[in-house]
Amino acid sequence: MTIETRLTLHEALRQAAAMTSGLRLRECHVGEDAHERLAACAKDIGLRNALIVADANTLAAVGERVHKALTDAGCTLHEHHYGAKSLDATMDLANEVAEAGKEADGYIAIGAGSLSDLAKQAGSDQEKPVLLYATAASMNGYTSGITALKVNGLKRTIPCAPATGVYADPGIVAAAPPRMAAAGLADFLSKGSSSSDWRAAHFLRGEEYNEDAMVFYRGVQERVLDHAAGVGLGEPESVAEILEALLLSGLSMLVAGSSSPASGGEHLISHFIDMKQALYGTPHDLHGVQVGVATIHCLQLWEQILALDPHALDIDARVAAQPDPATIQGWIEEDWGPIASEITAQWEAKALDADGLRAELTRFRDGFDALSAQLRAVYLPSNTVRDAIEAAGGPTRPEEMNAPVEEFNKALTRARYIRSRFTVLDLAAELGV
Repeated sequence: MTIETRLTLHEALRQAAAMTSGLRLRECHVGEDAHERLAACAKDIGLRNALIVADANTLAAVGERVHKALTDAGCTLHEHHYGAKSLDATMDLANEVAEAGKEADGYIAIGAGSLSDLAKQAGSDQEKPVLLYATAASMNGYTSGITALKVNGLKRTIPCAPATGVYADPGIVAAAPPRMAAAGLADFLSKGSSSSDWRAAHFLRGEEYNEDAMVFYRGVQERVLDHAAGVGLGEPESVAEILEALLLSGLSMLVAGSSSPASGGEHLISHFIDMKQALYGTPHDLHGVQVGVATIHCLQLWEQILALDPHALDIDARVAAQPDPATIQGWIEEDWGPIASEITAQWEAKALDADGLRAELTRFRDGFDALSAQLRAVYLPSNTVRDAIEAAGGPTRPEEMNAPVEEFNKALTRARYIRSRFTVLDLAAELGV
């Protein structure tokens, strides 16, 4: 794959429409005229009465521009605002947004991940259109058909109707705090880990895999790596490249029908930290920051796995070495207290008994060469990801995050229990890596 083969947003949207049924996302545009294109779309779809979802920071950055374009287009606006502090997206807040926009024709979010997810969830629940004006290149959910919300303290990815339109001005996005663009670059580069997890889950457990979803990554990874230093310098062109890569990543999830192309073990580690924050008030960092540090760890696990001699694998010994169900339940209760039963249900959905694990390790041993060939086609070296995140100005070590190192370290072994998705965290534990 070469840089020249990358899809434009217009081409990608056309291909996504051809690969899905009744695609709701009709426009995805990055340019200085983003506010005008958003207003034109609002008018075109008959959005005459809209609820604006924003916070103090996003309103200060671009609110006046977007408001004027919409009112000039004949749209009456109502507002639902949050403060300047970091906002966690929860189902309770999404329900609050849905209620606030009950009389509106649709929702318009001005912001990044949390605000976009709240608007998308509210619009999906109310069956109303949603337009997004992105203010940071910090995550890949703008174009996806899922939201990432905390439900009773448990981080869930919830299917939703995608936005009708997604818009961004490169200058506005580049003016966001530099840590956000570095987080977005890290979130995108997690694809090297998550795609490996997805292929392994398909190979070892027969989970559904959709090669069509991977077309949206064609040539993009190279461009992101090339622009890492520019992100660190705050160059609008480089930040715009990261945003477009994230928008394409969101389309891959839309086509896949799940977050699997872009969310694997590295995301479980981040979710573990976020869920601890929701339950116990411990600090956490930006989603992409946590994902980036976790990606480096997960890619190192893949490097160790790919370096194994499969013929030296003692399957019976590995089966005997696994923790017993009572021990695992004790860890779950220790970590999750009031939501332990929900976590247990997630774990039990993928847990294997001794015979099942023995069969899985046999498939791994006998199919090692074929699996390795598939993984090497999508995986990125951990040092490549580390260098790119550092060049972009982002953290690469747990000690550099605004989150407890002890929680990160605990997540390396216990995050596998919080979700039913099979990842490298599971395979590494089974193999003793």
